[in-house]
Amino acid sequence: MKKPDSDKVFAALADSNRRKIIELLHDNDSTLLALSEFFPISFQALSKHIKVLENAGILIKKKQGKYRLLSLNRNSLRYSLEWISHYSDFWDQSFDKLEDQITKSKLNESSK
Repeated sequence: MKKPDSDKVFAALADSNRRKIIELLHDNDSTLLALSEFFPISFQALSKHIKVLENAGILIKKKQGKYRLLSLNRNSLRYSLEWISHYSDFWDQSFDKLEDQITKSKLNESSK
């Protein structure tokens, strides 16, 4: 499978409507019409958001009868999550070290 363009993925995730679309598709595939019930925006605007997610590789359209079924491409987010996780681990370790230093400092202060 081709690695998704991280810039497109992060740009797609920057919009709250697109994040909500992802949340709605997390458990079940859906049609654009069914998704439109959850948004106070026009069908055309929602369609544009779907196109951005599709271009980023986050959504896949499958033809099912006369409808286009939208599904989440879970692999597309994996690379971005790994990138975020790398930096999350760094900050977790940094905060753990800081907490150790503070604890040692407090112990030294109380022993004086």
